[in-house]
Amino acid sequence: MNLLLAVDDSTDSIAAAQFLQRIRFPAKSVIYLLHVNPLDEWLRLGTSGRSLRVVEQINRMRADAATKMQHVLSQMEKTFRSLNLDVHSFVMDGVPGTEILKTISDNHIDLVVLGTRGLSKISGFLLGSVSEWVLNEAPCSVLIVRGKTRPKKSMKSMKILIATDGSPDIEKGLEFVNTVGFPSSTVLTLLHVVRKKLHQTAQLLTTNCTQIGEFKKLAEDLLQVRGREGTKLLEETQKSLERREFEVVENLAFGHEAEEIIKASRRIRADLVIMGSKGLTGLRRFLLGSVSHKVVRYAPCSVLVVRHNRPGNMS
Repeated sequence: MNLLLAVDDSTDSIAAAQFLQRIRFPAKSVIYLLHVNPLDEWLRLGTSGRSLRVVEQINRMRADAATKMQHVLSQMEKTFRSLNLDVHSFVMDGVPGTEILKTISDNHIDLVVLGTRGLSKISGFLLGSVSEWVLNEAPCSVLIVRGKTRPKKSMKSMKILIATDGSPDIEKGLEFVNTVGFPSSTVLTLLHVVRKKLHQTAQLLTTNCTQIGEFKKLAEDLLQVRGREGTKLLEETQKSLERREFEVVENLAFGHEAEEIIKASRRIRADLVIMGSKGLTGLRRFLLGSVSHKVVRYAPCSVLVVRHNRPGNMS
């Protein structure tokens, strides 16, 4: 598996690196660490009319920034090599979104990982950030990491919400869960959402509080054919999970997809939501209200948006 971690000097970037350290990737996996010095910022500082002395100071600032990031990357290299990953790191000048996308293409990246730097603190809105740009345009799966840096003692378990809809994207997401190593005390919550009409009331059924037989009967009584199909999809999803040591909880929600995924992530205090890229338009910086976009905006945790379109992706 080929991974790309976009690195900057923010705490978000450190949190993203720590998140990856909680996962064990397949043998011979490669991680690329990339830092991009935003060239446009340096150009604005060095606009015409400034004295040669000021321009020299700006050049020194650029050099100091590059040196600082080389140190950060060096420390990350040591950490990831200790996890038996092949590590390559780069520092370059340019437009961050452009350089990240170019690196993805040049190195056949399966998964790109970014912190949430660039996200507004007002309701979690994406405001033209690098994260949004990459999420829209990357041909591979994208992991947006949200969260504070964690002490080691809090890294021993995970709560993962898998939003299953039977799509090829989520099938790739399940392959990812089967391929990588999560902490042994991980709890997987499988969620399928049956879309409701405006006048109908949202409902939630969970195997936390019902037996499997009762769960299926309630689903069919409340949601008729769609309830039966939903429980069947949850059952098939659980069978496809090879990690039998994990606790698995099934949830069948009746509502709107994004809202129910976000509510579930809050209810279970998820560390990670795994979902498909359903609804992404592929147009630069425009997601047009897709389910994936809303979840990335508002979920309180990290979100993995899975794309299956490139052969070998996420394998």
